[in-house]
Amino acid sequence: MRLKTSEVKYESMLVLMFFLAWGFLFLDRQALSMLMPLMIEDIAMTNTQIGQVNMWQTIGFAVSAPVFAILSDRLGHKKQIIFWATMVTSVLALITMFAGSYGYLLIVRTLLGASEGVILPIAISMLAAVSRPKKLGRNMGLIYAGSAVIGVAIGPVVVTQLGELFNWRWSFLFVSFPSFVTALLMLKYIKPDVPSTENQPSGRESVSFQQIFSVLKNRNILICVLLSICCMGAMWTFNSFIPLYLTQVSLLSVTKMGLVMGLFGLLTIFWQVFIPFSSDKVGRKPAMIGYAFLAVGTPMMLFLYPESWMSLAVYVMIGGVILALNTIYQSIIPVESVPGSVMATANSLIMGTGELIGALSIGLSGVLADAYGLTAVMVVIAVCFLTASIVSFTLRETLKGKEKPVKHVPMPEAAGSE
Repeated sequence: MRLKTSEVKYESMLVLMFFLAWGFLFLDRQALSMLMPLMIEDIAMTNTQIGQVNMWQTIGFAVSAPVFAILSDRLGHKKQIIFWATMVTSVLALITMFAGSYGYLLIVRTLLGASEGVILPIAISMLAAVSRPKKLGRNMGLIYAGSAVIGVAIGPVVVTQLGELFNWRWSFLFVSFPSFVTALLMLKYIKPDVPSTENQPSGRESVSFQQIFSVLKNRNILICVLLSICCMGAMWTFNSFIPLYLTQVSLLSVTKMGLVMGLFGLLTIFWQVFIPFSSDKVGRKPAMIGYAFLAVGTPMMLFLYPESWMSLAVYVMIGGVILALNTIYQSIIPVESVPGSVMATANSLIMGTGELIGALSIGLSGVLADAYGLTAVMVVIAVCFLTASIVSFTLRETLKGKEKPVKHVPMPEAAGSE
């Protein structure tokens, strides 16, 4: 059925809105790691404590995501939930600037992670409700690209430059403001009642617990949970320690580190768009296997040749796969594996479990960094992505036209038939 022009415009508006929300959310989260080389000059912290702060921020994210996704699937009120989550994220990012101790930082960033975890699963389910079927993958890719454009390409350059020119505390003020504006835009432009499409029933329809628990029986969802544990843990470990790695091991200045990460972000935009697009061509399963294996290359090069320009080139050119890979196992495969009515639940289960258990790799990496040096962190990341590539072989293909054909055994003819 052909959608009205107003419905298409609303679909595009939601894509833009959630592109901004996820991009600034990612910047909020990344700012801590990007500014850490400057922060440790004022707040004495070991690598273990740095890992703990990032780990508990991730745990907060992991716990809140499924709780609020299930509530939104059951009760609706998605607009109100996502608005307040974005507003609270802005406030907590702001008060990070007043941090004076490890304990303060631990509490504020854990709460910030909890507010951030609410946003993406609900945004994905709201977008699925209004997206045209042939545009759903593209729309999701564009939302995830927000993290590359805002959080990885633009953010590192601006945040580190502000930190050097003024003070790291003022950088958090800068980071908090866009999320505040995005929350106000959500309040003004998002419709209270999500219109119904063939992808998902109306937000007013109550979803039963039986439907929600059925998600746990889906093979692809369970495999995607395992992939999330490997990939999310590796991704956030990478994001948490790469600024310190580039400044302390690769011996870059803070501003040069910001510029290198900015270049990395520009190429990540390409990967955020190309990975979902290529999975439309080759299939979800082959794409997941291949890109997870490709993600091993960046941490291994940084481990083997930490001061080489070739390692930095590999980081800039293909490191974006580490951030862009989650579009497949977090959103595209779940969307094609479960009914739209429980998509927020499925998405949050994959994201939340992956973040919760994967967060342990952040804490473990901090301990290993204190014991064996920051290079040990890269080994943990490489092992996680290699494991993900192997696990991906057990996925069932979900792309129409790429599924493995089912062999039908002919029924024996009845005796006496002609």
